[in-house]
Amino acid sequence: MKLNLVCVVICTEDNYSRLMQVTDNPDIYMSYANINYNNTATHEIATQAWKIIKESQEQTGIEAISEIKEAVGIGKVITDLNEIFRAAKDGRGDLLMVHNDFRQAVRMTGKYSFDLVDDVTYINVIDDISSEIAWEVISKNGRVLFTEDNDLKELGNIVLKVRY
Repeated sequence: MKLNLVCVVICTEDNYSRLMQVTDNPDIYMSYANINYNNTATHEIATQAWKIIKESQEQTGIEAISEIKEAVGIGKVITDLNEIFRAAKDGRGDLLMVHNDFRQAVRMTGKYSFDLVDDVTYINVIDDISSEIAWEVISKNGRVLFTEDNDLKELGNIVLKVRY
C-alpha cells in the first residue's frame, strides 16, 4: 500500500529552490515556509508548518465536497451507514468524508452487518465505526477526509463516493 505522505520544508527560498532541482521525487514536498532565524524554537517552526498544512487541508476538503456533490448526480454516493460499510469492505470506496463531530458505536452481528448502540461498554462494541470504515477505504487505495466543513452535512455526517 502506497501512502501519500508529504512534508513541509522550513528553510530559505534559495535552499528550497535547490532542493527542488536535485530531488528525485518533488511531489513529496507540499510547500515551504521561510525560516525566521530570530525564532527557531521547535514550536515556532511547527506553527509555520501547521499553517501551511491547515490551508492545504481546507482546500482539499472544499474540493472533495465538490467532487462528492458532483457524484451525487450520477448515483455514485452512498449515505446509509450500513451500505457505506459494505461498499468499503468490498473495495468500492473511492472517497470517504466524515464530519469531525460524527461518532457511532456499533455491535458487529456479522462480517458485513452491525447494530447501532448507544453504550460503548457492551461486549464486542466498536466505539466508532467510522474509523473501521476509514481503514477499509484506505487499505483498498481509497481516500479519506475528516472535515469540520458543515457543507458536508447537507448529505450527511458520513458519505462515501464509490468507484462503481
